[in-house]
Amino acid sequence: MTTAQLNKQIGSIVEQKLLEFLGDPDEGLELKKSFITELKKSIKTKGKTVPLSIVMKKYGIRRV
Repeated sequence: MTTAQLNKQIGSIVEQKLLEFLGDPDEGLELKKSFITELKKSIKTKGKTVPLSIVMKKYGIRRV
């Protein structure tokens, strides 16, 4: 097993255990209509990518 595989497996186990202890914070919540609309729009544009620089500009994210 490579180091990358081991890290991935450990990460999965830690995530699983945290969910067991803390539960899913989103459980029982409903999706907003605006989110569903955006999700459907995203599915229609599947395969079309947006450059990272445009996404960062849209959300006001700067590189560190």
